[in-house]
Amino acid sequence: MPETTQGEPPLSPARKADRDLDALIEEITVDAYDDDEQLQGFANAFDEDANFPCPGNVVGEEVEVLSVSVENHRRELIATCKRGGRRYNVALLDVDLRADPTTSRLIAAYRRWLGYH
Repeated sequence: MPETTQGEPPLSPARKADRDLDALIEEITVDAYDDDEQLQGFANAFDEDANFPCPGNVVGEEVEVLSVSVENHRRELIATCKRGGRRYNVALLDVDLRADPTTSRLIAAYRRWLGYH
């Protein structure tokens, strides 16, 4: 197997993506002291870097995802979605987003942080 200059085997594309996500998670959570602060760090990252609105799907229904935040002291990120003129708050992991690369990367990092690789 070929080696890198540091004597380690080269990373597969999938493993490199994991390192990239791990670095993003570290960047988002670096100043957090507990899980609640880390979760708030993810909410802040979505607020600052994600591109909303974007299309999504919840239980087979098309929605427009307007934002992601921490709501009502829940221990997960909540997506505010719009459908038919009404707004709904849904767990982010229950929404299938069709987002741009930056937003998709944040979602992947959030899933990895939760242990859903």
